[in-house]
Amino acid sequence: MTDLDGNFDVIIFGTGLVESIVAAALSKAGVKVAHLDNNPYYGGNEASLNLDELASWADSRSTSSENPETVFGYLAAQRNKFFSISRSSLIPDHSRHYSISLAPSLIPSVGPLISSLIASGVSRYGGYRLLERVGIYSSGSGLQNVPGSKEDIFRSSLSLIEKRRLMRFLVFASGEFEGSKELQGYEQTAFPEFLKSKFSLTHEMMDAIVYALAFCSSDTDSTLFALTRLRSYLRSAGRYGASPFLVGHYGGLGEIAQGFCRVSAVNGGVYILDKKAKKITTPSSTSGDKFVVQLDDIPEPLTADVLVTAPDQIFESLHLPQVQDTPSSLLARCIAIIDKPIPFPPFLSSGDGSSEGETEWASTTGDEDADEPSLVPGAPSGAHVEAPPIDTSVIIFPPSSVNGGSSTKAAQAFITGAGTLSAPQGKYVVYLSVPILDDEDPEPLIEPYLGAILSLAYASEPLFKLTYAQRVSFPPSSTTDQSSISVSPAPPPHLAEISDFASSAAETLYFRIIDILKLRSPQAWTTESSGGASEGGDVFSELKVPMWPPLESSREDEGGEE
Repeated sequence: MTDLDGNFDVIIFGTGLVESIVAAALSKAGVKVAHLDNNPYYGGNEASLNLDELASWADSRSTSSENPETVFGYLAAQRNKFFSISRSSLIPDHSRHYSISLAPSLIPSVGPLISSLIASGVSRYGGYRLLERVGIYSSGSGLQNVPGSKEDIFRSSLSLIEKRRLMRFLVFASGEFEGSKELQGYEQTAFPEFLKSKFSLTHEMMDAIVYALAFCSSDTDSTLFALTRLRSYLRSAGRYGASPFLVGHYGGLGEIAQGFCRVSAVNGGVYILDKKAKKITTPSSTSGDKFVVQLDDIPEPLTADVLVTAPDQIFESLHLPQVQDTPSSLLARCIAIIDKPIPFPPFLSSGDGSSEGETEWASTTGDEDADEPSLVPGAPSGAHVEAPPIDTSVIIFPPSSVNGGSSTKAAQAFITGAGTLSAPQGKYVVYLSVPILDDEDPEPLIEPYLGAILSLAYASEPLFKLTYAQRVSFPPSSTTDQSSISVSPAPPPHLAEISDFASSAAETLYFRIIDILKLRSPQAWTTESSGGASEGGDVFSELKVPMWPPLESSREDEGGEE
């Protein structure tokens, strides 16, 4: 760092997914970016950590200390967001072979994030696998498959009438239903009531649609809201395979955030991790017109025209006006390691030799022109060949489906194995979550669901368990009086929405920053062209700056400063 040129256009605090996408896009647009983080790792609240790092993360947020606040108040903000933390004292062997996500997620195959991954070239760095199964659990019938495609429906054990009704609904839900006679007057009605009234679906089928296809957390979600979300998932099916969702390797979003940071570094971004800002001077309090940032252990100050900060890394001296949060809610979360797969019931044979587990998705390796995930044939599964264990799955627990569980909210379990490179061979990471009330202890409420998972896997105890509560609030991106300071929005921890929310929020923030930079230095964002006398001489026009310019031949394996 001794030769660091400390003058930047933009300084970004936090390497969460939103901030990392913004950093990559700005760097590719020629903006000089410094990207900082209090943490020694990339990803912020979406980071992927090995088990030792996860234990350290949990301990630092649950252990009281004499002076818990950093200069940024980062640790205090983290302890307000993550609390009631309890973990196993013993760490399993091969702890560094795990990649645990702080923000487990499914990536829709069609949507803002997958578009950004391809357009930016970040898809070259990661691997992806199709979500293999979605199941729904009840104490009476156990684990049942949820058909999410035409092929699944015809291979399911539903009766012919049920198949026809379900197909009719899925065709409706994947189309342009706004203004339809079926929806008229039901837009704000509870989704299950609409399904029963208009499509005569059984209670079991309604549960599958509401909780396992539309990913609603309760039966009070409005029909229009649920249908809109469900349509986006249905339209994602078929792009890479039957499932609408991809699962990222190495923990998912944390690895993806690091990929965007890599693109930023290759295009000139400077990265400084594990350093705290001890002082930030605003332009109004200096003779200059730039922010001045002084970091611990780095003598040279950094300067910038624009600051961007994650919500939990806001520096107190910036005196940002308080943004009124929407009412916060709480999630009970559990991360558990088990050593047995969860057996799903088989689908009926389709008669064409195909079966579940037929294909898996991997990254492009070494092919610079192939920016989408590539389809790799898996082992065929015929009538006399045992199907491999399910490596990626989601299990939904509707309200009142488990004794001792929530009677009003659905719980979700997301399971990943060695095929996603998130665990050693034969081990599985289980992510459990369920909404809770302010006065509820997360551990007793999460235990019945973990017990059901262990029972399904024929396992007695998890090898490792971490439970905690997460505060969920949705503050808007800051539009402060100081237009040169932006606070990035925190993505909601919704299993199927967090990735696309982050990408869309990053795009909005990117164009806002570009507009600020254009206002501060108009001459730097114009281009000159010669004009004749009739045109009044030389012509100056504003440069157009797309989010992702066309990819050039790859330079992405070299370069960058750190």
